[in-house]
This record gives sequence, C-alpha cells and structure tokens, in this order.
Amino acid sequence: MSTTTPDGRSDDPTGHRGLARPLRLLSLRARITIGSTAIAAVVIVLLVLVMRFQVVSVVANATHTLLDADADPYVATLEIDSDPDLSQPGNAQLVAVVSPSGDIVLSTMPGRLERALGSLTEEQAGTRVIDVANSQYRIVVEHPINRAGRWTVVAARNSQAEALVVDDLTTTLSLTGLAILIAFGVASWVLATTALRPVNRMRREAERLSVAPERAELPVGPAQDELASLATTLNAFLARTRQATERERQMVSDASHELRTPLAILTTQLDLASLDGDDAVALAAHIERAKHSVARLSRLANDLLALSRIEESERREQDGAEQPTTGWSDLGDEVMAAVDRVRLIASAKDITVDFDLEAPVAVGGSGPGIGGGTVEPRYRLDTGGMAQLVTNIAGNAVAALPRGGGIFVSWRSAEGEGVLQITDDGPGVPESFIPVAFDRFTRPDEARKSRPNPDPATGAIAMPGGSGLGLAIVRAIAERAGGTASLRNVRSGGLEVTVRIPTADGCHSAQ
Repeated sequence: MSTTTPDGRSDDPTGHRGLARPLRLLSLRARITIGSTAIAAVVIVLLVLVMRFQVVSVVANATHTLLDADADPYVATLEIDSDPDLSQPGNAQLVAVVSPSGDIVLSTMPGRLERALGSLTEEQAGTRVIDVANSQYRIVVEHPINRAGRWTVVAARNSQAEALVVDDLTTTLSLTGLAILIAFGVASWVLATTALRPVNRMRREAERLSVAPERAELPVGPAQDELASLATTLNAFLARTRQATERERQMVSDASHELRTPLAILTTQLDLASLDGDDAVALAAHIERAKHSVARLSRLANDLLALSRIEESERREQDGAEQPTTGWSDLGDEVMAAVDRVRLIASAKDITVDFDLEAPVAVGGSGPGIGGGTVEPRYRLDTGGMAQLVTNIAGNAVAALPRGGGIFVSWRSAEGEGVLQITDDGPGVPESFIPVAFDRFTRPDEARKSRPNPDPATGAIAMPGGSGLGLAIVRAIAERAGGTASLRNVRSGGLEVTVRIPTADGCHSAQ
C-alpha cells in the first residue's frame, strides 16, 4: 500500500511512482510508442504461449495416433489367434509383444526399455509417458485376450522428438513475434509522428502569437478529428481574446480622446479663473463652468465604471456564478421610481414624462393583474439594471428634446419576455447613426453640442456633453440579461428605443 510523506514524496514499496516518473519526462510520441509496443509484446507472448500449448497438444495427439497404428495390427492378430505368427514391425517402429507367461515374443525396443516390459504387463491399457535411463518415451499398452490368456502389446516412441519439434516451432514463433514487435514499434513511432504533426504545427503557430497575435490562427487539418476540433475551439478562443483585447484597446483610446477635451477645457477655465481672481463676478462664472466640466468628467468616469462592472458580472456568470432574478412587479416599481427621477431633470425644460405598466395576464384568470395565486414572470435583471435602462434612455431623450416635448415609458409583459419601450417626440437621429447607436463613444453630430444645464438646486444631474456611453450601457445590460436593445425613428416624429428581456427559464414564483 502506498503512503505519502509530509513533504509530498511517496513511499510506495512497489516503485510504481518511481517507474512512472521517468516516463513523464519522455515526449508524447515516445510514450505512445512505448505503451503500444508494451501492449503488443504482452499480446505476442500470450499468442506464442497459446500456440505452443496447441502444438504440444497436436503433437501428443498425433503421436498417440501413430502408436495406436503401430499396436493395432498385433492386437487384432492376438485377439483371434492364440499361437500367432507375428511379423516384424516396420523401420523405426518400437513394438513389443509379451505372452501370457511373461516371455517376450517380439521386440524392437531398445534394451533399456525392453527391461521395463515386465512391469508394463501389470499396467492397465492406455497411453502414458515413462522415464527410462534419462530418456522419455510415450507408450501405448494394450492387453488382447485369447484362449492362451492375457497378452501385452506395447508400442513406444521417443518423446524427445516431440520436444525438438515443439522447441523448434517455439523458437520460430518467438523470432517471428520479435520481428513483428519491432515492426509494430517502428509503425507506432511513424504513426504517432504523423498523428502529432498537426500538434507541432499548432505549437509553432502558437509561438508566433507573441509576434503577430492579430494575424495568428492555428491550422485546422482536413480531417474531421479531435485535433481539428481542438484547433477550431482554440481559434474561436483566440478570436474572442483578440476581440476583447481590441475592444479594450479601443475603449482606452476612445476614453483618452473623450477625457482630453474636458480636461483641456477645465485647464483653460482654471487658468482664466486665476487671471480674473480680482473680478468676483468673472471668477464665479469660471468656477461655475469648471463645475460643469468636472460633472462631465464625473459622468464619463461613472459610465466607464458601470460598463466595467457589467463586464465583470458577465465573466463571473460565465465562470458559473448564479445570476439573480427579479419579478415583474419589482421591476415595474423601479420603472416608476426611475421615471420620477427623470422628471426632475425634464422639469427644467417643461418636458412631460408619462409611463404605463401593463401587468402580465393572470394564469387561470380572465384579466391582467398580479396577485391572487398568479405566477409572476421573473427576469435575469436586477432593479439597479432596470433603473439604468430607464435613466440612460430617458435622460438621452431629455437632452435631445426641445422645450415642451414629451416622453412615454412603458413596461409590459409579452409572451416569454418583458418589454421596456421609451418613445419621445423629438427630432430622432440620422438613419446612418442607427447601426452604430449602441457602440461606445458614438453620438449623432447634433448630440455633441452642449445644451444649457438645469439649475443644480433642483438636484438634477447635468446632461449636456454626453459621453456616448449611455446606449452602450443599455445594450450591455440587456445582453447580460439575455435580451436585446434596438432603436428606430418613429414615422410621426421622434425616437423609439425598445429593450426586450426574456423570462428566466423555470424561474417563476407564486405571489
């Protein structure tokens, strides 16, 4: 039994670990060759042993048949003639006939075997092997009976001839098996080399990743085997890694670009404030504008942090972390709370913000509503995510709408999904902007223009000079919940943003 010492070493008395350790130092090709050759050697040895056993059995049966053939003529004669005239056996036939009185009537046995005939007359009929003077003989003893009494017929053959035949055949089989084993080992080495050649190509290509990772791709062989599947999987992994790296690189570049302008403006404003230090009115104006620049930088930092947290949550969920679910009514309550917050911002521009909640139809009931045994749908979206969806989309609408505009927010339960839809009656966006609207740091040209900020006394967050991350956050939240986000220009005027969140499979709770 093997045990492990405190320092991690094994005191296995059989030495299995000691034998396995050198094998682990060999190449995979060598281990495959050694393992397959060892298995082939065991099979060949077993085959040689089985064939030797079969040959021994066949030779023994053949010798027994020959001995019966040598003895049968004499047995047949003695069974019908009490005073037979026995002819001499053929060349190399060892036959002896002993009369009932114990006299040797006929014998071609060698002297050492002939001296043992007396004891054989008392033996029962049958075949056996006897040792005489360091020699083995296979004999057949028969006892024919006639009127003269019980005779004994003995036929013999030297067993050494059998042993020579068996040994010669065993030697031939052993040499043949050794040749087959060597050929098998060479074939295993060649096949392992051929089979691992794609792995070597993949390894060489992987080494090039450090030089040109954006162009490197592992080769996929024409065979639809495990190595091709491995290469395909690794290529998909490399593609995702390159996309993530490129996305992060682009995000850093875009963030640097976005930070550069407000920082430059803030620096200029502070320089001007220092120059107008003696003019209290001018100094207050510079400080107010600097606050707006700081607010813009703060929004950009918060948006970047929000995106980072969403992506981190996605990674944890991909690693097996359980994603929480929220009921429809809880999300509806958050929609109302978020609308109230947006109204604070919209009041500075006399923009009206209305909402509508369309509850899911009660299971087994005849109308909408939650309660009374209704099974409420649940979604992989928390209340914080819902708040960000409403605030980001409606906040963008407030920034884009002229004074006196209107926004309508609806949250309803459709078949198998929850739908958040926010529509405004503003100017909409250029059609060319729609395909890239949810990309990071993208804005229609008119959205880049600053607009007057609400009075800070209202508690509203300043909206002008958006970072271009609001809709990117919307898409990230929707996709994390397994849903989608889209927008379109309304024909009657305005913009409509729709977020669809599928229900969590098997995640329902009775209210």
